[in-house]
Amino acid sequence: MPGLLPRNSKIVMKTTAMDSESVPTECQYAQRTLRIPKVGVVILNYNGSSLAEQCVRSVLKCGYRNTDIILVDNASTDGSLDYLRATFPEVHGVANSENLGIAGGRNRGFVEAIQRGAEYVLSLDNDTRIDPGFIEALIVVAESDPRIGVVGPKTYMDDGSARMQCAGGRITYAQNVCLERGRGKPDRGQYDRIEDVDYFPGFGFMARREIFEKLNFLDERFYGYGHEDTDFCVRAARLDYRIVYVPQAVMWHRGSATIGAYSPRKKYLEAVNSVYFVRKYGSIQQRVKYGFFAGLGLIYAFIVQSSRGNHSAVLAKARGIWDGLRKPAA
Repeated sequence: MPGLLPRNSKIVMKTTAMDSESVPTECQYAQRTLRIPKVGVVILNYNGSSLAEQCVRSVLKCGYRNTDIILVDNASTDGSLDYLRATFPEVHGVANSENLGIAGGRNRGFVEAIQRGAEYVLSLDNDTRIDPGFIEALIVVAESDPRIGVVGPKTYMDDGSARMQCAGGRITYAQNVCLERGRGKPDRGQYDRIEDVDYFPGFGFMARREIFEKLNFLDERFYGYGHEDTDFCVRAARLDYRIVYVPQAVMWHRGSATIGAYSPRKKYLEAVNSVYFVRKYGSIQQRVKYGFFAGLGLIYAFIVQSSRGNHSAVLAKARGIWDGLRKPAA
């Protein structure tokens, strides 16, 4: 099949946890040159012009030769889109007249990317930066097996600590439903193997065009924050596509730059979507497991977060669990 790597081809890549400015990434093909499919890069922005500027610059520095950058502005009030259009005339801007939420905003960009001829679509948040070899590393793995539908990177926290944020994720059905592998840990090479995972966060994953078309994009019933990305990967896996982690693709993510780390709105939306996800996919045993951990988590949060002045966020989380139980099923 055209574009697939022979079994004895070797891919040589070098990456570290240091900043992208000091880390060269090399990708050499031993026997033949990989084709260069068009990649639509969709960046979701809301009131983050300086962050989005850094993100766009990192994509422009990328060595991959066939990209189409699409900036989706989710009804910002800070003039983000006008500034970014003036700064990067080569970027295609999409302005939403209202905030469509994370899933709705991303979908607007995904549809646009496919209409503009993308064979793969890369999803990024405005508070991310990618390594120069990032896209190429993902493409190498995706093109090696037509069953690979979704690929994702090794992500570091963008705080100078060199700590990991995510090496793909697992669905656990515990309090937060999902677990980002490696979160908060130093990188000692424990996640340096290409392997299948359950999902990738929406701030950084790439999928084949056909996946978006077969799944009808993200499920916008996951409104606001959380699990629209996990749901997307679960549905892809149910169509027998693989979800593959690529450690040679490296990125940095600030995280919670728009909505806050422990805000009432974030905890409410996160809880609604968590319960909705569990109801959609969980077995009886998994639902019981989630209920047990969610209950313990609320008690712990009331004790710890109330003393920090975050009692309103804890109450919002409790309300979100209740509203998630009442949300109409798919």
